[in-house]
Amino acid sequence: MAKVIGEVPSIRVVIYDGQPSESVLSKIKGTREGLAVYSLDALRELGRQQPLELAESRTPSSDDVACIMYTSGSTGPPKGVVLKHSNLVAAIGSIISLVGHHLKLDDTFLAFLPLAHILEYVVELCFLFVGGCCGYGRVKTLTDQSVRNCQGDIKAFRPTIMVGVPAIWELIRKGILAQVNSSGAIRKSMFNGAMTVKKANVPVLKNVVDSVVFAKIRQATGGRLRLALSGGAALSRETQEFLNIALVTIVQGTSSSLPCRYKPANRWAELTNGT
Repeated sequence: MAKVIGEVPSIRVVIYDGQPSESVLSKIKGTREGLAVYSLDALRELGRQQPLELAESRTPSSDDVACIMYTSGSTGPPKGVVLKHSNLVAAIGSIISLVGHHLKLDDTFLAFLPLAHILEYVVELCFLFVGGCCGYGRVKTLTDQSVRNCQGDIKAFRPTIMVGVPAIWELIRKGILAQVNSSGAIRKSMFNGAMTVKKANVPVLKNVVDSVVFAKIRQATGGRLRLALSGGAALSRETQEFLNIALVTIVQGTSSSLPCRYKPANRWAELTNGT
């Protein structure tokens, strides 16, 4: 920020967290007159000094713009899609109505897609609504194979729920196969045999291979993953079947950055007291 702020005259306010050096702060503050620089704690204190009526007067209505969601243009030129609060509430309401019974207060959700992706944005809003715990990772550091001298984000955070696009699930599948292929001929044969047994749904044996063979695979994701969702595009049947057997049940859905024109269900209106 200190290096480029002089070239960006549109910046009026800088808010920082942590403890930057005094030299960096002085350089930013001295860029030009009128530039406001606040620590996060100072910003909170400013907020406490404001009258409650000010906050109440700024409460958004359903027709107010909530955000402008960027889309890269898979169906046309790149554009910003204007989303109102009603769009987001309807999206969250539909998710809660359809799969809300699967979500629990003690769930942990690993977020790694960019928030500029409508799928990630809506999912995180859902977890804020439910009250679950969100942890933030990166695509490049998800698995143990992609990092050095530490655990991958999945294993370290031990999520119970993950949401991703097909490319992520393909990455995880490749990681599992790489681990199996490097474990020796005997273990590789055991894994392939276990896949065959579980795919055929052989009584008793499927439970054995689940606890003996696939339990080790699940430890790579922290051992607590119980539900996964793939969205944004179609996941290949081969990958979905592989992960359903070896890792966790993956539900496929779709996502779109087009505004929703449907009103929330009556039940949703009841839950939110009609707001």
